[in-house]
Amino acid sequence: MIVISSRRLVKEIMDKKNSISGFRPPAYAVNNLIYKGDFLLLMNPDDAKFRRERKLIHQFYMDSVCEKRHLPYIIAESAQLMVDILNDSDRWSDHSTRYTNSLIMSTIYGFRTPSTDTVHLHRVLDIAHDLSRVIMPGKLPPVDIFPFLNYLPERLFDNWRSKCRNVAKKSDKLYAEFLDHVIERREKLGSKDTFADKVLEQKGDDAFTRHEVMYLLSTVLDAGTDTTSGAFNTLVQMLTQNQHILKDAQEEMDQVVELVVDNYALPKGSSIIVNISGLHHDEKKFPNALEFDPKNYEGKDGLATAYSNAANYEDRDHYGYGFGRRLCPGIHFAERSLFITFSKLIWGFDIAPAKDDQGRPVPINTDWATGYSGGAILHPDHFQTCIKVRSEKKREILLRDFEEAKKLFSTLDAPPREN
Repeated sequence: MIVISSRRLVKEIMDKKNSISGFRPPAYAVNNLIYKGDFLLLMNPDDAKFRRERKLIHQFYMDSVCEKRHLPYIIAESAQLMVDILNDSDRWSDHSTRYTNSLIMSTIYGFRTPSTDTVHLHRVLDIAHDLSRVIMPGKLPPVDIFPFLNYLPERLFDNWRSKCRNVAKKSDKLYAEFLDHVIERREKLGSKDTFADKVLEQKGDDAFTRHEVMYLLSTVLDAGTDTTSGAFNTLVQMLTQNQHILKDAQEEMDQVVELVVDNYALPKGSSIIVNISGLHHDEKKFPNALEFDPKNYEGKDGLATAYSNAANYEDRDHYGYGFGRRLCPGIHFAERSLFITFSKLIWGFDIAPAKDDQGRPVPINTDWATGYSGGAILHPDHFQTCIKVRSEKKREILLRDFEEAKKLFSTLDAPPREN
């Protein structure tokens, strides 16, 4: 196993040599028992299906399509998010999860998640939780390294096969219901130009099986829900802990808004892990690497795609979207979603530490090793914060924006009922 913590080596190995370095190690339990070979994130770059699926995602979420088709929905959903926080700030984290799920659901299936009580939201989250518990380090026997373990009774390893199959059963049921909703709508009304419509319209050699369609759509759903809400929650945590940065950002927002590889030999078959945390905390790049300081990125005014493809590795801003052939195909969509929600949040709300009974700030654990948890995607552990609207004028603007957003929401399907 090789761990990379150098920006230059990431450029040389993961970007320029990704046809070699972009392969995933085997993952029998997840790939065979849960996803049955149809999980995009575990496919390898030389797999024709990997290339076809990534191409479809890229085409549907590319820069120009995001601007013309998806941006109105991002603006509308962010308007509801702001009003949800306005009316129920204690549950801001739940509202951010609803926002990210609703936004990606509307683009994939053509129906949204109108509230935190929407049934399909909890079913999606339950599956994600079950999957995280199954793949958590130490929960699965190392059958990819020692194949003979696969032939031992599963009870020796906490019934791991049964747990994997249970996740697969729940996933199959939910994603089949989502897909059937789209198929029935297409039969009655035709295409609504969702991502599911685009996938179903593939013909001939490009056509997918039903199971492939279900899990291509679910891959986009999971990625669009979990990663964006994790980024939003982390921002709230950092702003709660760094009031001076929030004030600086609010001043900037008010001014604008109110006016309108080297000599290394890599053994064949090596698993390569990029130490993204190490890259983001590199003291050679960021002298105050352990502090939350957005000024480290001053001058980086472009979109992430421009920096991810920069010829000079020193021009790369961050690695949150990945690299090489595994660069997030939804980067254009995610970038706009995060920018709009972050901007509205900072413009409209004050964010401060919660106080205990004695009026002292409630401490927040921001340590990456002990203050975050999750499976493939880390989220900050639950923390207390105080979020309040900055003025009555801003409250009125946020409410007015939400009323406008409802007009767009009315064009989408109602959430399907559980079968």
